[in-house]
Amino acid sequence: MFRSLQFQLFAGLVVILLGAGVTITISTREQMRDALIAAETRAARNMLGQIELQISNRYRELLSEKLRIVNERRDALEHLGGFTVAAAAAHEGLVERGAASRAEARALTLDFVNAVDLGASVEAFAITRSGYVLAHSDPSQHGRDLGAQRDIKGRPLPEAVQEDIELDGKAYVLFDDAARDGADAGAHDADGRRFAHFREVQTLGLYIGVSDRIGDVERYVETGVEATISTLADTLAQVRVVDTGFVFIMDDTMEAVTPPAEWAATLLEARDPDSGLIIPELLSLVSSEDAPTAVDYALPGAEAPVRMRAYVSYFRPLGWYIVSTFPAAEINRPANDLIRQQSVIFAAVLAVALLLAWLFALKLTGPLRRLTGYARQLPQQDFTHADGPHGALDRLADTRSEVGGLARAFRFMEGELRDNIRALLDTTRDKERIESELNIARDIQQGLLPKIFPPFPDNPQIDLHASLTPARHVGGDLFDFYFLDDHRLLIAVGDVADKGVPSALFMAITKTLVKSASAQETDPAEMMRRVNTALSADNPRAMFVTLFIGILDIRTGTLDYVNAGQNPPVVVPVTGAPALMREISGPPAGVMEGLSYRRLSRQLAPGDRLVIYTDGVTEAMTDTNEEYGTDRLLSLLEAGRGQDAKQLVDCVLDDVRAHSGAAEQSDDLTLLCLTWQHDPD
Repeated sequence: MFRSLQFQLFAGLVVILLGAGVTITISTREQMRDALIAAETRAARNMLGQIELQISNRYRELLSEKLRIVNERRDALEHLGGFTVAAAAAHEGLVERGAASRAEARALTLDFVNAVDLGASVEAFAITRSGYVLAHSDPSQHGRDLGAQRDIKGRPLPEAVQEDIELDGKAYVLFDDAARDGADAGAHDADGRRFAHFREVQTLGLYIGVSDRIGDVERYVETGVEATISTLADTLAQVRVVDTGFVFIMDDTMEAVTPPAEWAATLLEARDPDSGLIIPELLSLVSSEDAPTAVDYALPGAEAPVRMRAYVSYFRPLGWYIVSTFPAAEINRPANDLIRQQSVIFAAVLAVALLLAWLFALKLTGPLRRLTGYARQLPQQDFTHADGPHGALDRLADTRSEVGGLARAFRFMEGELRDNIRALLDTTRDKERIESELNIARDIQQGLLPKIFPPFPDNPQIDLHASLTPARHVGGDLFDFYFLDDHRLLIAVGDVADKGVPSALFMAITKTLVKSASAQETDPAEMMRRVNTALSADNPRAMFVTLFIGILDIRTGTLDYVNAGQNPPVVVPVTGAPALMREISGPPAGVMEGLSYRRLSRQLAPGDRLVIYTDGVTEAMTDTNEEYGTDRLLSLLEAGRGQDAKQLVDCVLDDVRAHSGAAEQSDDLTLLCLTWQHDPD
């Protein structure tokens, strides 16, 4: 049941419907949740932006007021400094008129500075170029060395004064004088920062300075910030985010600036559900460039922690974190209500859809069952006839649906099967006939070759064995041997430049021509000339044969031979290494008429062995195209000295087949081995 197409269609439709419903439900929920979160994010950004704008405007007002006060203080210092420098200039004039010495004028100036009273926070003083205090409106500062005192830029105070005076004729220096001597230093300035105006009296070698405290200005700004905090606390207490959310402010020290009183304790104890960090630590991770930044955390609850979502904006000038926070569940509540409503509707639609899907599966699989029954009857039909009954297939083929197309395809397949089976039977009969004829041709070809070994049992001077293995049913290699008279033995080995039936016919003609020429000539060169002339005279396919013809005088061991392009034979002497007979008498036979061939001669010693082979031996390939090669053949012949001719031929052929392995034989294998022994009689 579970493997039937009907069940699979029904199950597939169920999976599709369920998948679509679940996907729609989840995506709708996520889309709504994302939309609500986006709306709340925009609202939080707008709210935090408005609050930050309000704080920024108030802060700019405070900074503007601070700048105005600083400028007023600066103008006052410059005016007071000018007054003090004017007195010093008058004393300097006494020196120029000769009314007083330089020391007297300097003493008058220092007395004037000591006597100046400019108010509670303003001080006048005179120092040397090295920073030593010679006069001061505060007597406790007399004799103090300001040479080690540094300005706000980190420069030594005397050096800073000198650099600024050289550039502008006057100097304004901000420095921290919290390390002043005297028990009442703290009474003068709680934080010690002072702003000083300097002028130089060159004749007297003095810097005249007037300074004022900055703390008053800072306290003014702090007072303004406190007023801003009070206003924000009243405003933010009325703000609600979503349903129960709220807005509060924390500073860089993680102290609540404007916390709602009823939530303050739990907020400071709240922890992030993933990292475990408390809220102040989370706020310290917020980038000042992202406004607002989303932060999730959990509030301790009686039964379970309450998951919260916050949007945080950082106001760098005051180091404030402005936080808009609310319970995360308040965003998901509308989405959850919509999901429940959709689930009820989807359940009803699914029930109706499943009923329709079952009926649809029944209707769709009925014709397929009939096609299945027809397919099961096909093996019982006789396809050798031209046609057969189609049964239910004809009724289904008349419809225009996909099932009708499948039925027509079945009917077409049946007709093609009948035609192909009849063609296959005809082809099989033709192939069997050709195979039979090739086998007959193989038997005929093998019958043309000598097949009785040893061939000359009554002649102990000759140990001869030969083998021919065609690459196909019939081949183009040949070998032959016979006595021309009582003491002359003719041996011939050839290789037609082709394979198959044409080369087999050419091989038979060549063998016949060699025998005919040997009946008319005693010189192997003349024999080869006659064979070449006969083969070239009527050769429309331009076939040729490489051919070795040799005549061995068994009385003397003299071998007269011609080699028309055949692989060089190997002589294996009784002593010494095997050697190739590399001399060639002429081109292969059948190439061109009118060619003459050079007779060659070789004297064999008793026990010498002559091995003649075709290129199918040395050019045998492995499946990786590695040749057997002449060197391997020579090594094997060297190792097989003690074997007789048959053993050696079999050994070489076995080694060639082992080398080729699973690779298909690509050429005919022909090998002839002859050993000559001297007859003392």
